[in-house]
Amino acid sequence: MLNRFLPAPGTPRVLMFATLVNTFGNGAYLTTSALFLTRSVGLSPAQVALGLSAAALAGMVLTTPMGYLADRRGPKQVQIVALIVLAACFTGLTQVRDLWSYVLIACVIAVGDATVKAANGAMIAGAVPPAERVRTRAFLRSTNNAGIALGTLAGGLPLLLDTRAGYLAVLLGNAVTFLLAAVVVRRVAAVAPASAPAGGPRMVALRDRPFLAFALLDGVVAALYNEVLSLALPLWLIAHTRAPVALVSAALLVNTIGCVTLQVWASRGTHTAADAVGVARRGALVVAASCVLFGLSAGRPSWLVAVLVLAASAVHVLGELWLSSATFAVVFDLAPDWAQGQYQGVHQTGRQIGNMVGPPVITALVVGWGAPGWSALAAIFAAAGLTAPHIIRWGLRRSGRRTATAALAAAG
Repeated sequence: MLNRFLPAPGTPRVLMFATLVNTFGNGAYLTTSALFLTRSVGLSPAQVALGLSAAALAGMVLTTPMGYLADRRGPKQVQIVALIVLAACFTGLTQVRDLWSYVLIACVIAVGDATVKAANGAMIAGAVPPAERVRTRAFLRSTNNAGIALGTLAGGLPLLLDTRAGYLAVLLGNAVTFLLAAVVVRRVAAVAPASAPAGGPRMVALRDRPFLAFALLDGVVAALYNEVLSLALPLWLIAHTRAPVALVSAALLVNTIGCVTLQVWASRGTHTAADAVGVARRGALVVAASCVLFGLSAGRPSWLVAVLVLAASAVHVLGELWLSSATFAVVFDLAPDWAQGQYQGVHQTGRQIGNMVGPPVITALVVGWGAPGWSALAAIFAAAGLTAPHIIRWGLRRSGRRTATAALAAAG
C-alpha cells in the first residue's frame, strides 16, 4: 500500500529522501534569509538585490559547464561534492559582514544549487528506465514542495524571534541538511561517466537550437507562473481590491497541497517529448484561464474576491502541474544519453533567465495595468501554449536526425 505513494525502490526512492532532507533546510532559510541579511548582517535591500543578481549571472554562465562535468565525471560524485560545497557556503554565511563577502558566497550557492539539480536529472536519466523518468521526476517535485513547506513552517519561529542567534541556527541547520543529503546520495548506485562521441562538439546542448528555444520559453513561462501567486497576487490585492492580503496565504496553501498531492497524477501518460506536445499546450492555456479569473476580481466585494482568487488558484495549480510534467518529458527525451547533465544545465539556465525577466514583467502588467494586465498575462501564457508544441516538434525532428547520424557513424 505504501509503495503507491513512493517512487520505485533504489535510486528514485533514495533521491526522494535526499530531496526531502535538503529542501526542509532550504525552506527554513528562504523564510528567514531577507531579514537575516538586512537586520542581522546590515545589508540594505538594494545590496541584497545586487547580490542575488550577481548570483543569477554566475549561475547562468556556469550551470551548463557544471552539467557537462556531471556527464564526464559521473552525476553522483558531482552532486555529492556540490552538496558539501553548499554546506560550507551556508556555514560561511554566518561570518558574512559586508556586501562583497555576501556576493561571493551567493554566487557559489547559485552555481552549487544549479549543479545539484543538473546532476540530479542526469542521475535519474542514467539510473531509471525511460518510461519511468517523468514519474520519478514528478515524485521529486512533490517531495521538493513538501520539504519547502515544512521548512517554511520551521522557519517561522526564528522569524518571530528576530534574533541573530535564531538566524544563525537556521543557517547552520541548513548546512547540516546539505551534509545529510550528501550522505543519503552516497547510497545511490553510481551512474557511469558518459563519453561524448569522437569528433563532435563538447557543449552540444549549446548548439541545439530547438532545445535552447524550449529552455528559454519554458524558463520564462515557469518564472511567470511561479510569480503569479507569490508576487502578482499580493500586489494586486493591495492595489486593486479591498480584500485581505491573507488571501495570499490561502492561495499558496491551495498551490502547495496541489503540487504535493497531484504532481504524480498529472504526469500520467507523459513519457516522451511527443506526449508533451498536447500536455504543454493544455497546461499553458489553463494557467491563462486562471489569470482571467484573477482579473475578474477587480472592484468586486471582498467575499467575491475570495471566491475568485481561490478558484483561480485551483485552476492555476492544475496548469502548473501539466506544464511541469511536459517539461520533464521534453528535457529527458531531447537530450542524448551521453549529455543529460549539460542539457539539464541548459534548462536550468533558461529558468535563471526567466527568474530575471519574470518579476519586472509581472509587476508592470498587474500593478501598472490592473485588470487589463491580467488579460495581457493570460495572452502571454496562451501564446506560449500555442508556440511550445512547434518548438517541441522541431526538437523531435532534430533529435531524429541526430540519432540517424549517430547510427550511420557507428555502422561506418
